Amino acid sequence: MKNQILKHKVVFFYIFTFLITWPSWLLMGRIVRASPGRGGIVLFFSTLGGLGPLLALFLIEKLSGKREVGKGIFSRIRYKNTHMRWILLAALLYPSITLLSQYFHSWIGDNGPIRFIKPEIDHLGVFVVPVMVIHFVASLLTSPLFEEPGWRGFALVNLQNKYGRFTGSLIVGVLWWIWHQPMNIPFGILPSAYAFAQMLTFSFFIDSLFNLANRNLFVAMLAHQSYGTIYTFLNQGSSSMFQLVCLVLVVIGLRVKERSIARRPIGQTETLGLGGTGDTNAVPGGSNS
Repeated sequence: MKNQILKHKVVFFYIFTFLITWPSWLLMGRIVRASPGRGGIVLFFSTLGGLGPLLALFLIEKLSGKREVGKGIFSRIRYKNTHMRWILLAALLYPSITLLSQYFHSWIGDNGPIRFIKPEIDHLGVFVVPVMVIHFVASLLTSPLFEEPGWRGFALVNLQNKYGRFTGSLIVGVLWWIWHQPMNIPFGILPSAYAFAQMLTFSFFIDSLFNLANRNLFVAMLAHQSYGTIYTFLNQGSSSMFQLVCLVLVVIGLRVKERSIARRPIGQTETLGLGGTGDTNAVPGGSNS
């Protein structure tokens, strides 16, 4: 059994993740439909399901006897020696695209008067900025910490090493979207071509920043939480093709950067300001780009 888990560890990671998460979220969905006011129970099953990727890693470690989590993956959560450009891009770029999208739609007359902040928290006034910062920092210990060690620290690293940058990211992004559906649907986020394209592109965005920062999970967590901040505080309006196109262009730029670094001789990543951790495999050199 140990050998099989080690041989097919990514497959087992996804099996364990879905087996832990989906029953919890499907039950959560039933509770939401039956008793919308039972927030405490909903939060419990929501959190339990969100822990799926992290718990799956611990299961792989236990069943295989290999220290996949404590020794290897968590050591990738690094703030020290991380170039500030990746921290700022991860935390601020996608919220900036969202604000730009709102401005664009207001300018062409689609959304009426421009309104960046959601109406239900508009009463905070100027205090919305410090509240957003506090929420952002505190929330890093929830979904980003629950998910990113599994999605990027484990699955993406192994898949990109085996299949290359594009195919590895594609597998992670598609399964990431599928995994979220029992959470999204009860709260009215229904599957659609736009929602799929947006989440898949955002997954590529996280992957690229993770790689460019020398496979730094702290950067991936910041990028992940940037969407949480958008969802909580910013008024996104209706589905925005402008927002999606901007994100696609950003991802293309980041992928070009990844590819250029992958072609550099081994050992030159530190001279490009990619983190200074000595991880010269920061950007996989697979055939896919």
